[in-house]
Amino acid sequence: MNNRSFFNRIAVLTIMASAPLVLLTSFVQPARQHATFAAATAVLFVLVCIGLFFAGKGAVRSGSKYAFTNLVSVSVFGKMVLALAWLFVYQKTFHPTNEWFVGVFLYLYVVYTAFEVWFMTRLARS
Repeated sequence: MNNRSFFNRIAVLTIMASAPLVLLTSFVQPARQHATFAAATAVLFVLVCIGLFFAGKGAVRSGSKYAFTNLVSVSVFGKMVLALAWLFVYQKTFHPTNEWFVGVFLYLYVVYTAFEVWFMTRLARS
Protein backbone atom coordinates (compact mmCIF):
# COMPACT_ATOMS: atom_id res chain seq x y z
CA MET A 1 0.00 0.00 0.00
CA ASN A 2 1.44 3.36 -0.96
CA ASN A 3 1.20 6.55 1.10
CA ARG A 4 -1.36 8.22 -1.14
CA SER A 5 -3.73 5.25 -0.98
CA PHE A 6 -3.40 5.08 2.80
CA PHE A 7 -4.11 8.79 3.30
CA ASN A 8 -7.08 8.71 0.94
CA ARG A 9 -8.57 5.75 2.77
CA ILE A 10 -8.06 7.18 6.24
CA ALA A 11 -9.63 10.48 5.10
CA VAL A 12 -12.70 8.68 3.75
CA LEU A 13 -12.91 6.53 6.89
CA THR A 14 -12.72 9.61 9.12
CA ILE A 15 -15.48 11.36 7.19
CA MET A 16 -17.68 8.26 7.30
CA ALA A 17 -17.00 7.65 11.00
CA SER A 18 -17.61 11.30 11.88
CA ALA A 19 -21.02 11.55 10.21
CA PRO A 20 -22.87 9.47 12.85
CA LEU A 21 -21.08 11.39 15.61
CA VAL A 22 -22.12 14.73 14.15
CA LEU A 23 -25.72 13.54 14.04
CA LEU A 24 -25.49 12.12 17.56
CA THR A 25 -24.03 15.27 19.07
CA SER A 26 -26.47 17.44 17.14
CA PHE A 27 -29.66 15.68 18.14
CA VAL A 28 -28.95 13.94 21.45
CA GLN A 29 -28.56 16.47 24.24
CA PRO A 30 -26.52 14.27 26.65
CA ALA A 31 -24.00 13.51 23.90
CA ARG A 32 -23.62 17.17 22.89
CA GLN A 33 -21.19 17.98 25.69
CA HIS A 34 -18.77 15.35 24.32
CA ALA A 35 -18.51 16.71 20.75
CA THR A 36 -15.04 18.15 21.32
CA PHE A 37 -13.93 14.92 22.97
CA ALA A 38 -15.22 12.96 19.96
CA ALA A 39 -13.28 15.16 17.55
CA ALA A 40 -10.12 14.98 19.64
CA THR A 41 -10.45 11.20 19.91
CA ALA A 42 -10.80 10.89 16.13
CA VAL A 43 -7.67 13.00 15.68
CA LEU A 44 -5.83 10.85 18.23
CA PHE A 45 -6.74 7.65 16.42
CA VAL A 46 -5.85 9.13 13.02
CA LEU A 47 -2.42 10.02 14.40
CA VAL A 48 -2.02 6.52 15.88
CA CYS A 49 -2.93 4.98 12.52
CA ILE A 50 -0.48 7.21 10.65
CA GLY A 51 2.32 6.36 13.07
CA LEU A 52 1.53 2.66 12.88
CA PHE A 53 1.38 2.77 9.08
CA PHE A 54 4.86 4.23 8.77
CA ALA A 55 6.24 1.97 11.50
CA GLY A 56 4.67 -1.00 9.70
CA LYS A 57 6.24 0.01 6.40
CA GLY A 58 9.59 0.23 8.14
CA ALA A 59 9.13 -3.13 9.85
CA VAL A 60 8.23 -4.81 6.56
CA ARG A 61 11.42 -3.45 4.97
CA SER A 62 13.48 -4.46 8.01
CA GLY A 63 15.99 -7.27 7.80
CA SER A 64 14.46 -8.91 10.85
CA LYS A 65 11.68 -11.35 10.14
CA TYR A 66 10.26 -10.68 13.61
CA ALA A 67 10.12 -6.89 13.34
CA PHE A 68 6.57 -6.76 12.02
CA THR A 69 5.25 -9.27 14.58
CA ASN A 70 6.93 -7.35 17.38
CA LEU A 71 5.43 -4.10 16.11
CA VAL A 72 1.94 -5.57 16.13
CA SER A 73 2.40 -6.89 19.69
CA VAL A 74 3.71 -3.58 20.99
CA SER A 75 1.06 -1.57 19.17
CA VAL A 76 -1.81 -3.60 20.63
CA PHE A 77 -0.56 -3.11 24.18
CA GLY A 78 0.40 0.52 23.57
CA LYS A 79 -2.97 1.40 22.10
CA MET A 80 -4.79 -0.16 25.05
CA VAL A 81 -2.69 1.84 27.51
CA LEU A 82 -3.18 5.01 25.46
CA ALA A 83 -6.95 4.41 25.29
CA LEU A 84 -7.29 3.92 29.03
CA ALA A 85 -5.12 6.97 29.72
CA TRP A 86 -7.16 9.08 27.27
CA LEU A 87 -10.44 8.13 28.98
CA PHE A 88 -9.00 8.61 32.45
CA VAL A 89 -7.55 12.04 31.68
CA TYR A 90 -10.78 13.21 30.04
CA GLN A 91 -12.86 12.04 32.98
CA LYS A 92 -10.58 13.55 35.61
CA THR A 93 -10.04 16.81 33.74
CA PHE A 94 -13.54 17.63 32.48
CA HIS A 95 -15.73 15.76 34.99
CA PRO A 96 -18.42 14.75 32.45
CA THR A 97 -21.96 14.64 33.81
CA ASN A 98 -22.87 11.47 31.90
CA GLU A 99 -21.22 8.42 30.39
CA TRP A 100 -21.94 9.10 26.71
CA PHE A 101 -18.25 9.80 26.17
CA VAL A 102 -17.47 6.13 26.74
CA GLY A 103 -19.80 5.06 23.94
CA VAL A 104 -18.38 7.70 21.60
CA PHE A 105 -14.88 6.56 22.45
CA LEU A 106 -15.66 2.86 21.97
CA TYR A 107 -17.28 3.53 18.61
CA LEU A 108 -14.18 5.32 17.35
CA TYR A 109 -11.86 2.75 18.93
CA VAL A 110 -13.59 -0.09 17.08
CA VAL A 111 -13.69 1.78 13.75
CA TYR A 112 -10.02 2.72 13.78
CA THR A 113 -8.91 -0.64 15.16
CA ALA A 114 -10.70 -2.41 12.30
CA PHE A 115 -8.94 -0.06 9.88
CA GLU A 116 -5.58 -0.81 11.53
CA VAL A 117 -6.13 -4.54 11.19
CA TRP A 118 -7.02 -4.06 7.53
CA PHE A 119 -4.04 -1.92 6.56
CA MET A 120 -1.56 -3.88 8.69
CA THR A 121 -2.73 -7.07 6.96
CA ARG A 122 -2.16 -5.39 3.59
CA LEU A 123 1.31 -4.30 4.69
CA ALA A 124 2.17 -7.79 5.92
CA ARG A 125 1.29 -9.26 2.52
CA SER A 126 3.63 -6.92 0.70
